[in-house]
This record gives sequence, C-alpha cells and structure tokens, in this order.
Amino acid sequence: MQNLKNSTIVLSLCLFITGCQSAPVFNIETFHTKADDLHVIQVRSNRVQQKCLFLNAEAENNWRHQYFMYVLNDKNEVLEIMVSTNQDRDTCHSQAQNIDEILRSESQVKICARDELKLDIQNPIGQTAPIPFDVLGNHKVTYEALTLDSICNSKKCVSNNSFWVNTCPGFTKH
Repeated sequence: MQNLKNSTIVLSLCLFITGCQSAPVFNIETFHTKADDLHVIQVRSNRVQQKCLFLNAEAENNWRHQYFMYVLNDKNEVLEIMVSTNQDRDTCHSQAQNIDEILRSESQVKICARDELKLDIQNPIGQTAPIPFDVLGNHKVTYEALTLDSICNSKKCVSNNSFWVNTCPGFTKH
C-alpha cells in the first residue's frame, strides 16, 4: 500500500512538472526559396515591440510613416522587421493597433518575415537607440531589417497583403 502511495506521489509530481513547462521563448525556422528566404518565428508576445516612425524628407507629406516591429530572440539580440512601404500616419497606427490586439490576446505568436537574416555589419553594436522590452530590458537592434509578411496567433492573422498569409508555411487565413 505504501508503494502505491509513493508511486502516486511521484506520478503526480511528474505530471505537475511537465504540465508547468512553458512554451519556448523563441524559435526560428527558415525556408529557402528561389525569390528569398522565409522565416517563421515563434516567439512569446512580450518579446515583440512595435513603432510607427515618421521619416522626415525634403518634400514632407502624409506618406512618410513606416511600421517597424522588433523581436527579442533567446540570446537577447533584436531582429528588426518592417513593412517595406511608406504609409500615412493613420494606416501605420491602425496596423500597430491590430497587431497589438494579437500580441495581447495570447502569450505566443508566429511571425512570418522574408529576406536574408544577416547581422548588421554597418552598425555591429546595434542602432543607437535601444528598444525597451519592459522587464526584459533595453536591447539594440543587431540584425538587418526583414520584411513583414504576417503575424498570427491561434485565431487571427494580420498582414498588409492577404496573399502573404498563405505563402508562409503553417500559416492559414482565419
């Protein structure tokens, strides 16, 4: 009877320990295609920050905002992901708000980005202004910018181009 009781306690502890294991902090899978590389990044939501930056130019107009996303990997390096076209202020902020809803609704997200993943050799110590990741600290961008295709949680995807949602392995339009 004592052995059965001890076995039950050990089994309960094992189930508790495996049940409490959390999802990985960061995982990236790269698919090489003829056109460019596709990267599927699975990351905790608290490791994603975003900004709409106003890019000043000689002929200032409404179309000078650009969307940027910053992803902190498991080595505390920051990947910069951007929408490659300029947008008006409202479009950029609307995109950031839609993505923020995805980030707040679940603890894990999948991001699909394209282009070659390369360390930023122009600025090997990272951009001048560190990106704040709340309790995870401030970190500088260490990789050249990738182009955002889409970001998804288990229920919803956001993309500038609905076609791109279906080009990323494992991504489906919800």
